[in-house]
Amino acid sequence: MEDSVQLDDDPVPLTDNLFPSTKEQLDLGDRVEADQLQRQPPLLQKRQLSNTTVHSLLEAETDPDAIESLELVLNSVVKVFCTSTPCNFYLPWQMKRQVTTTSSGFIIKNRWILSNAHAVSNQSSTRIRKHGDAKKYPARILHIAHECDLVIMTVDDDKFWNKLEPLTFSNDIPRLQESITIVGYPVGGDNLSVTKGVVSRVVMSTYSHSLEFLLTIQIDAATNPGNSGGPAIQGKYVVGMSFQGQSQAQSIGYIVPVSVIKHVLDDIELHNRYTAFPIMGFQYQPMENTSYREYLKLNDDQHGILVTLVEQACVLNKVLKEDDVITAIDNVPIADDGTIYFRRGERLNFRYLEKLKFVDDTVTFKIIRQGKELTLTSPLDNNPSLVPLHSHDKNPEYLIYAGIVFTILSRFYLYEWGRREWRQKAPTNLINIALYGELQELNQQIVIINQILVDDVNHGIYSDFGNSVLETVNGIKIKNIKHLAELIDKISNNEDNGYIRFEIENKKFIVISCKQAKQSEGRILKQNSIAQPRSENLR
Repeated sequence: MEDSVQLDDDPVPLTDNLFPSTKEQLDLGDRVEADQLQRQPPLLQKRQLSNTTVHSLLEAETDPDAIESLELVLNSVVKVFCTSTPCNFYLPWQMKRQVTTTSSGFIIKNRWILSNAHAVSNQSSTRIRKHGDAKKYPARILHIAHECDLVIMTVDDDKFWNKLEPLTFSNDIPRLQESITIVGYPVGGDNLSVTKGVVSRVVMSTYSHSLEFLLTIQIDAATNPGNSGGPAIQGKYVVGMSFQGQSQAQSIGYIVPVSVIKHVLDDIELHNRYTAFPIMGFQYQPMENTSYREYLKLNDDQHGILVTLVEQACVLNKVLKEDDVITAIDNVPIADDGTIYFRRGERLNFRYLEKLKFVDDTVTFKIIRQGKELTLTSPLDNNPSLVPLHSHDKNPEYLIYAGIVFTILSRFYLYEWGRREWRQKAPTNLINIALYGELQELNQQIVIINQILVDDVNHGIYSDFGNSVLETVNGIKIKNIKHLAELIDKISNNEDNGYIRFEIENKKFIVISCKQAKQSEGRILKQNSIAQPRSENLR
């Protein structure tokens, strides 16, 4: 789903009747006029109905509670204007050109405004406009949860909050075929848009913004840029938020369910900050094959998933082992296909249980190990992937030494070959690490040679060293780019007439004179219009 889902595209615009909730008091004459017109032929009615009469007829035929709730929504949905400056991960000392986008948001408790994180990532300026207002107010980001694509903002100007009321969250996730109203500001106009859809699927899926695997609600409404961040409404309550669409299909949109939104709000309340979602760092395979079950000595009443690998840096490495069969998590049985019961007629991937918890919470596993049933407990952590899945709001780390540009391998670095095409166009050695690399220890990074800026100091060093993984410096294994910077400083400061040997993958190496490297630094920076030889965190 990673490459087929697109962000910032949300539900379709409504028809001509954009504001069916307008509440106007009619005098007796208006009511008589409306009653008489209803008896006339439809064409004549259409010609003679005044605007006031049209709204009064709509009110007469609409549930008063629905009108009131929709009015509240209209007044509580805002338009977000953001100018962002993305980072350049291939030329890590530069920024890309500014990008201006619009999205939607809505008012919740504590003078907070909820919207999508992807709408304000790398923001330089964010302003918010109320429905029916012309002024754009400067906004300030309070909390941002990139994993589930949520951001909480506020406006410091008290005038902004006049006549605004917070929306209330539902306690339930909508069921299949239930109707949902989507409100926001999609492309095609500057005014608020209201549309309806029904729930067509509730499933665990990949969030395109972060590649996190979380609960998602699919609706049968096409999505358009700009409506991201708008609320999904049932009656008087918010049941989710629009956030992404399906680029390879029609009439499909996705919303962040209310349970995920509440998880973030509870996380902030408990920890005074957003701590992200826990990650159970193990790989598994289903146990549907009969031979697997017989080989592992499972009887017909025993079901679960087979652990094939536990990441060394994950806290679960202390309790789980390869070939363990996990039959239940927190006493919730796991089927042979890796699913759990969700509600009548619906099952979800077992990872749903993981995302209900917070970092440092305790999880209980029931397993079968070598034919014996065991119960194990462990805390949960959220160790990142060896190659970071996202780098939102983070400037790329880099270090230039003797014209050799060192940086960190990340998904965003690979996206420089194309967000959708990187698996086909990026260097194969880097693709394999990104897809299959395993985190061995905390703070581990893959340091790569991005490119070599030509100078006399590196003359004769082959250009094909670009996009190669750095393994050791003077025989010392590199842990991360900060470790690399410390080693270079230590060696070059202590041995002005010494040499640094950089060993890279495939038994290749580069040798640089420390003295020549110092002499070349200013020359190389000036020639390539680079302000600093290192990213800020390494200076």
